[in-house]
Amino acid sequence: MIDETEEADETQRSLRNKGVSKKKRKKSVKAKRALIGVGGRILFYPTVLYNLVRFKLQSQFHWWDQIDEYLLMGAVPFRKDVPRLKKLGVGGVITLNEPYETLVPSSLYNAYEMEHLVIPTRDYLFAPSIADITQAVNFIHKNALLGKTTYVHCKAGRGRSTTVVLCYLIEHKSMTVAEAFEHVRSIRPRVLLHPSQRKVVEEYNRLQSPLSESAFITKPLMS
Repeated sequence: MIDETEEADETQRSLRNKGVSKKKRKKSVKAKRALIGVGGRILFYPTVLYNLVRFKLQSQFHWWDQIDEYLLMGAVPFRKDVPRLKKLGVGGVITLNEPYETLVPSSLYNAYEMEHLVIPTRDYLFAPSIADITQAVNFIHKNALLGKTTYVHCKAGRGRSTTVVLCYLIEHKSMTVAEAFEHVRSIRPRVLLHPSQRKVVEEYNRLQSPLSESAFITKPLMS
């Protein structure tokens, strides 16, 4: 039999091994984030150019779309887009891009009397935090109550912006996760959620309505 001393030593070794494993996982995640960050910088302008070409050549490819009465969602705006957004009634802009992806400074939005909420979120595999999403949803709702439209954008208007918009529809339009996603996809067919983005939407939904049947939906959001 293993005596108490040996058992205690084995427990300590196990705990130390778990600690090492946890450290390795953290290093791995950090390295992955850094690698994706570098890749995102390299691919930013080529992918924006690709989207511009599609916008010019494909009539069904929209730079932004009207998701709700006071809600627009789309791709990264250029300086020339600011007056156009103003004419559409936009009174607030939510930027989910990192600084290198942001093409319009807050000062220009402010010059057109638009509030600018900046929530830097890494592209491709990442999602805003629950706290950031809550801030964004409240921002959209506040503007809607004042009759102002909010433009929510990331780089292409596919993942990061969809994450925020879905959470707004869940909280303020009483939609389930699946209903919100299908609604957005019916308007902007190219939306696509990464598993980490889907996970945070589902978590936000559970926090809003813990007993909601939508919390148990198993249908994947990704097309």
